[in-house]
Amino acid sequence: MSTEVGLAQSEPQVLASRFRESVSLDVNNTVLKKMGSVRDYLSEQQWEDAVKILIQISDEYGDSLYPEAPGRYLRVSEYCQNLLAGFPSEAIAVYREKVDPRAKRWYEEAVIDSSVQPLINITEQALMSSYGDDALNLLGTLAWEQGQLAKARSFWRRLIPRAASDSPVYDTGLFHYPDTDLPVPEILARLILVSFFEGNFSQADFEYDQFRKKFPAANGTLAGKEGNLSALLAEILADRSQVVLSLNQGEIQTFAGHQTRNFKAARQLEIGAIAWTFPVPLVWSQEFTAKPAFGFRVPPGLFPVVYQEHVFFNDAERIYGLNWKTGLPAWSQDPQSSPVLYPSASHRVSRLPFRSVVGVPRYTSTIAGGRLYARMGSPVTSVAKDERLGLFSDLVCLDLDQGQGKLLWKISSAQLREQNFVWSFEGAPVVSGNRLYVVLHRGFPEVQTNVACFSADTGEMIWNQKICLALRSIEEGVNYISHLLLTLGEDQLYLSTDMGAIASLDTVDGRLNWLVTYPSQDKTGRDELSNHMKTGLVPCLYDRGILFAAPQDSSQLMAFDAESGLMLWQRQWPEQIRNLLGVTQSTLVVSGNRLFGLDRATGRITWKTGYHDPEGFGYGRGLLAGKYVYWPLREEILVVHAEQGYLKQKIHLQRQYGASGGNLVVAGNQLLVAQPRRLTAFGNEARIQRNDSKKISALNIK
Repeated sequence: MSTEVGLAQSEPQVLASRFRESVSLDVNNTVLKKMGSVRDYLSEQQWEDAVKILIQISDEYGDSLYPEAPGRYLRVSEYCQNLLAGFPSEAIAVYREKVDPRAKRWYEEAVIDSSVQPLINITEQALMSSYGDDALNLLGTLAWEQGQLAKARSFWRRLIPRAASDSPVYDTGLFHYPDTDLPVPEILARLILVSFFEGNFSQADFEYDQFRKKFPAANGTLAGKEGNLSALLAEILADRSQVVLSLNQGEIQTFAGHQTRNFKAARQLEIGAIAWTFPVPLVWSQEFTAKPAFGFRVPPGLFPVVYQEHVFFNDAERIYGLNWKTGLPAWSQDPQSSPVLYPSASHRVSRLPFRSVVGVPRYTSTIAGGRLYARMGSPVTSVAKDERLGLFSDLVCLDLDQGQGKLLWKISSAQLREQNFVWSFEGAPVVSGNRLYVVLHRGFPEVQTNVACFSADTGEMIWNQKICLALRSIEEGVNYISHLLLTLGEDQLYLSTDMGAIASLDTVDGRLNWLVTYPSQDKTGRDELSNHMKTGLVPCLYDRGILFAAPQDSSQLMAFDAESGLMLWQRQWPEQIRNLLGVTQSTLVVSGNRLFGLDRATGRITWKTGYHDPEGFGYGRGLLAGKYVYWPLREEILVVHAEQGYLKQKIHLQRQYGASGGNLVVAGNQLLVAQPRRLTAFGNEARIQRNDSKKISALNIK
């Protein structure tokens, strides 16, 4: 196999064009008509009538979607505030006369009671009031004090007035408070600190140079000090040692390590001898290959998670728990004990579906608050119209802290029936506080994707938000497997539907913040849909205010401003992206057949590596550790410098250990490889112990 390693040449960016949307969204035609009336009144300078209708629209239809631009939808209430910010001062004065009394009461309540909710009320319902800028400023300060840097930027940057020369037409895609009386240079200086403490040093340096030229004599307060803002900034920016990136998480507790889907282990890994192996029994759901054709019989579909001294993973029927140091069953020193945590006693007889199945089975779980949440049952999410077998899925919650894996509750998708149409759970949930969030899917009467919120304590549903409808892309008589995962970043949910839409939702009530559509390229061939080398498990990746998406029904890789949904860049991709592996200080790492590094800010490919021979294509999910990317192939692991792209090491799995690639997980000082039929733990000893090798071979499943 010939290896390709090197720097990449810059490639032209692909611009978005008009297209026919493949999804159906809930857009209210009444809102469209009333917005037309608002524009008519504005053109006739009838400010009172324009403002009156706009307030009515926001109050009555605020949670619905509005097509702000082709392919981009905003919540109506947010669009109305954005539109107001571009009104003439006379119209803004009319608006404030109507809403200021209510906004004043909220602001005073927030100050007296030290309460955040009244400030949020202002930003959501009266942002263009006279108190909107004060609310944004306070919320930004609170977010900064809590270390939520992207959220602080989101609030503060809306205080910066749009320069008159920016655009001859007001852009309703992003809010700018037009006439704040707060000190703008001081706010800009804070935004520079946000970039700096996020680790975006080049961005901070650029912003500082612009600031120094524009406001050389500006004085103010920054980081508790008073004086010349340029001098105060220079002093802070000179010491990069005070910046500690928060991405060095200790344990991999969900798919991709973290609920932002952006994990980087603190240290690089030293891989030595095989410490132990655990053969994973073949279960009925992995025998779907007997129905149509899977490209490979059993792909690497297990994604382990780690908690304290234990590693957990699941298939469709069972959840396993092992001590990652010894490979023995969790909470036991007896090798004869069962490693199966759920179900505690399996007595049912599983059967294959009546109708054929397409798709790739994958199994994920999430650990949060000392509990494990997993999606169990049939991996089929879109059930064939005449399927005779009930293909239900479950969400289960196990107690790891107090109960040694005891089942706390279970929700069956059979409970979510709606007019005889069955919903299915997609992948494992994300969890925030005492709430969990999961994607729901159904195939009839139309393909529909929802996001639902449940109590993490009881499993009781709190809300259920429709995202979109789509046409079914495969025959009605075929069962289809998908495994969509949410991304959680700065208290917002993000979902790539893999059918023409990417959405942002509020965690509190499920309201859609924004939704972006893109040209969907339907994959209808059974072989293509069932070949794990041609499709990946690729949820959105959140990093410091930017959302990256590589939908599996598109050849586009996209980056969005996570707050607003505005596209920062997009590019056509030369091959199927199967993993967004993570982001370093300045590099986004993606993989498919080969491994790529891209400039985080521009999308430019800076390096690429891999083999041209299909036998050397990527095989499983890699991970970032220290300065390096560990990227699995079928017979080896490549260790590549994440920023510069040079190959540091090749770990010969097959030749040295008789092992294959798979999904990589770091557990303490060990590297775990979840292969198609086994979990293998590599310690950091320098050589293989002969006796251990014999024990390992005795466990192999033929």
